[in-house]
Amino acid sequence: MKNDLSCGVVRDLLPSYVENLLGEESKEAVDRHLETCPECRERKEDMAAPTGAEETAEAAKEVDFLRRVKKGTVKKIALAVVCTVLLVVGGYLLKEFVIGRTPDAEHISIELAQVDAYNNLTLLADTYWGAYELRGMKAVTKDGVLTYTAREVRVNLFQALFMREKIGGMEGYQKQIPLSIPLEGLDEVWICGRLVWQEGMIIDKETLDLVDAKTPYCGDAPALGNIAKLLQVGSRIGRYNISLQTSERPYRWTLEFETAEETTSATWGMSRFLGYQMLALVENLDEVSFRYPSSSGVFTAELASASLARLTEEYNAEHATSWPIHESIKEYAESPLEYQRLVTLLEIMFIGTSGTTVTVVKP
Repeated sequence: MKNDLSCGVVRDLLPSYVENLLGEESKEAVDRHLETCPECRERKEDMAAPTGAEETAEAAKEVDFLRRVKKGTVKKIALAVVCTVLLVVGGYLLKEFVIGRTPDAEHISIELAQVDAYNNLTLLADTYWGAYELRGMKAVTKDGVLTYTAREVRVNLFQALFMREKIGGMEGYQKQIPLSIPLEGLDEVWICGRLVWQEGMIIDKETLDLVDAKTPYCGDAPALGNIAKLLQVGSRIGRYNISLQTSERPYRWTLEFETAEETTSATWGMSRFLGYQMLALVENLDEVSFRYPSSSGVFTAELASASLARLTEEYNAEHATSWPIHESIKEYAESPLEYQRLVTLLEIMFIGTSGTTVTVVKP
């Protein structure tokens, strides 16, 4: 069969030929032409096989594109991480230094609380956490109860340093908030969930802790140990060991002291001051025994109750008060107010409100 295709026709057919899109007859005709035409054959080879430069250029374009995509992705990820960190840190700083949190009543520190001659309760309010301070103090009075609320916010050290430099000396930046509260018409004062004053009594932190620590059963050694710790028996009298009598009545709590020093009226006054509180704080406790190397004494709930009833009558008559006269010493642990009254009576009875020893009233 003769070669019946011209070079122009073959060159038009070459793209389809290279892509294998021609029919059988046309393909055979192109093959026959390529066998005899070097120029068309060279053109076909160029079309069928791209040059190395073209391949390299194409590959370089692909690599460059992938690099740009990867670089953009890394930037986006890094930006997202940075934004997330900034949001978290910013949120934390906003919460700690501006918004704050509701303080726990146990975090509230009340210092120098007293009632002045004008019937104003004066005090310094603060939080036990040194890195935090109270801000935004607000007061609401309802039915004779004054309630203060505030936010617990982290101290701004830069502001604190600036205020110290600006004001100077001891009059610099103060965390404590001074309050002067007129008590006329009030029954209770609360600061951030902590009871501070009630019916004429300033309520001590130790009183709140001890009322919370009371226990119904004298056989609970850890609970009794906690009460003794809160009462500071070790620092007020000396080192001691505890033993319990719980097998039969009377249930007894015995504290045996290691000191070999001679016991004095001051020691026995403090023993009764602490022992009576122990009797009040343990519901089924009948007796408390203090044993020293040279002497010992037992204080019973029955005789303690009778002594406190007599002392309450005398106190009411002397101070024109109307404190309730309880039949049992256990009733003094039913509320912080009653327990604070108990402490006041015991101070008068055994150690004196000034802290000096007075004549001991034997139960």
